[in-house]
Amino acid sequence: MIKTLKIVLPSVLALGVLFGGDESRIGTSGGNQVLVPVGARGIAMAGSERVFSGGLESIYWNPAGLARNTNTSALATSMDMFGDVGVNYFGVSSSVGQTGALGVTVKTIDMGDIPVTTVQDMDGVGGGTYKPTLSTFGLTYANAFSDRAFFGVTGKLVYESIPRASASALALDIGVQYTGFANIEGLGLALALMNIGTDMNYSGSGLTTQATGSDGVQDFYNSEASHDKLPSTYNMSLSYSVSGAILGMTYTSHNFSYDELNFGAEYTINDMIYLRGGLTSALLEEDSANKDETLFSTNFGAGLKYALYGVNMVVDYTYRGTDSFDPSSVLSLGLLF
Repeated sequence: MIKTLKIVLPSVLALGVLFGGDESRIGTSGGNQVLVPVGARGIAMAGSERVFSGGLESIYWNPAGLARNTNTSALATSMDMFGDVGVNYFGVSSSVGQTGALGVTVKTIDMGDIPVTTVQDMDGVGGGTYKPTLSTFGLTYANAFSDRAFFGVTGKLVYESIPRASASALALDIGVQYTGFANIEGLGLALALMNIGTDMNYSGSGLTTQATGSDGVQDFYNSEASHDKLPSTYNMSLSYSVSGAILGMTYTSHNFSYDELNFGAEYTINDMIYLRGGLTSALLEEDSANKDETLFSTNFGAGLKYALYGVNMVVDYTYRGTDSFDPSSVLSLGLLF
């Protein structure tokens, strides 16, 4: 197992160097719905804690965390982002003994009603509306190398559609967690490479237009949409757990935007009450014109775990502050059987 870990850790590190942080592709990614976070705990800590995170929520942040879940569990979480945009996430998982753990997750994004516009009705006053479909379906496998090392991988289908046009892509998330790093008890390292996959390319009759050719004959022409890479990220995390508190720090390298540094903390009282906070900072030059690159920066949250009829129920809430929009709320409900 240790030999396998020595192979996996450098492999994930090498893949991160290959796929993350290509500044020439800033702003060119497609399928950005995969970046919308889920789970009140991880959001409250600004994604800084990917070492000790476990269960279904951790699948988004680091799929290796699912290996920490030894019971059957279910999770439902809902988030209001801004305006009419809402995010819903649902997942179930189960341990399969020594073989590891399996989890199935679904994330959907509700964009609200959007007015239908045409060349003749550019302002959409005709009264028609539509709802885009933005969904991500995931299947996760995770296992433990030892009581200190965990590995996980998620296969995802990313699907988007609007009337008469749609796009889809396949992607992988790969992550590892290792505690006792540098022979320091309570210190952990995590590596997570996210959203490595095929391109997003829209197709459908909605891209067909009618035009008059040079010969004066009217015909239908198909407009080819661009092929865009998924917004892959490479995350390197350090966390330290001591006396009921966890301090986390994550460096995130993007292939579509500026890199980020995230900080967060969680304090547990009697293994029942959880208090959390987090901060995200974009790594920009001091004279950069994009100082407002980070939409959400400061988060606060709390959680409660309570045993009811032999089932552990976990309720988490997070408040997300932003300078550009109204504050956002995240609510998660988890059941551990």
